[in-house]
Amino acid sequence: MPRPGPLLARQDAARTTVLPIAWDAPYAERMTLAPATLDLESRMSEAGVSGAWRRLDMALDGVDDHFDYTLIDCRPSVFHLTQMALAAAHDVVIVTEADLYSVEAAKRVYEFVVQRAPKDLATPTLAIRGIVVSALAPTALQAEQRDSIRDIFGNLVWEPAIKVRTTLAEANPDTLPLTDARVAEPRAMYELLAQSFLKAVPAP
Repeated sequence: MPRPGPLLARQDAARTTVLPIAWDAPYAERMTLAPATLDLESRMSEAGVSGAWRRLDMALDGVDDHFDYTLIDCRPSVFHLTQMALAAAHDVVIVTEADLYSVEAAKRVYEFVVQRAPKDLATPTLAIRGIVVSALAPTALQAEQRDSIRDIFGNLVWEPAIKVRTTLAEANPDTLPLTDARVAEPRAMYELLAQSFLKAVPAP
């Protein structure tokens, strides 16, 4: 029987990874962060190890019980790391851009969760709760792809779509807070999406 690896197999490893966030905001004390590291790339080689897809689920067992929500951000794939996240999750929100390749990737994730995850990952109750359209540019082609996403996924698509904005892309190096008047519009979009999230995935 293979020995569990040191990063994701032990609960104490997960506990020491969870850190307070550094934002100066009234809600900061209600949030924590477990930042990813380059060590995660080494887990790809373990995809063929028996039970490897359950390691994140085991590492989180008892660690996040006091949270209302644990959000796991994944790369747009259904490879090993994403499968570990899906095995540990209860709900799925797919983020896609309004272009052909991104929409095809979203369809593959959708099909994997609906058709394969219940058996392959032993997650019969895993459900897709929403589709978020991100980085939407004001072009006719993007609008056509956005409408295509709505046709494919129907009521799962959350509104509004997140518009592409250089202000957000430059916010980190410019130390631009979300309370700044220049980001009032995207902040309002995220607040609406947060309402959609809370409606689709009510806190236990």
